[in-house]
Amino acid sequence: MTELTRDGDVFVLDISDPALPDDDHRFTYERIAAIDAALDEVEASEGPAALVITARGKFFSNGLVPELFVEPEYTPAYQRLVARLLVSEVPTVGALNGHCYAGALLFALAFDERYARTERGFHCLPEAAIKVPFTAGLAALAMARLAPQVAHRAMVLATRYDAESALAAGILDAIVPAEELLGAAVARAAELAPLRGPVLGSIKNARYAGVVDALHRTESLSVEGATA
Repeated sequence: MTELTRDGDVFVLDISDPALPDDDHRFTYERIAAIDAALDEVEASEGPAALVITARGKFFSNGLVPELFVEPEYTPAYQRLVARLLVSEVPTVGALNGHCYAGALLFALAFDERYARTERGFHCLPEAAIKVPFTAGLAALAMARLAPQVAHRAMVLATRYDAESALAAGILDAIVPAEELLGAAVARAAELAPLRGPVLGSIKNARYAGVVDALHRTESLSVEGATA
């Protein structure tokens, strides 16, 4: 379900399923577990390191699986993964190859930086439009990583951003042509790799302590109505 490779100091994690080229890469239990396992391998390495997370096809990811919201273990498992990425001792860069919606964009907001392709791909938190409330942890994440007015437009108004408008809003850090995307993200990750270590982790934990605490609370999503 995922593929982890290494290029010098940079690990590249492709969250696609090679058997499903047209998949929208939603966060199933299996994908969450596979990403966690890849992070275990990256964090077990020694020396400078950084991680690029990408996918293939039309979608980077279409987010969570609504049918699983009723399962009490599902949202907490996803939020633990997001919290782990947010404060990782390994710098992280997203290479967002396509559409990045809902839980996928929240997942990407846990990366240190986000690169996307110029030609195609929308970035959106459609929760207000699709009647799925934010948990306290995911709301805290969005508000910590986005400027206040951008967070309002993204979260409350469900604004959909193309690559250029997402860059202008600070949702993205760079946009490049599709054929250059992965290379640009890997090059940036290589620059960040020397930062890897416990000091980086402690800085992130101090910066995002409240977000991590909120993400670790037991809380489930529902399609209609408030969080439980």
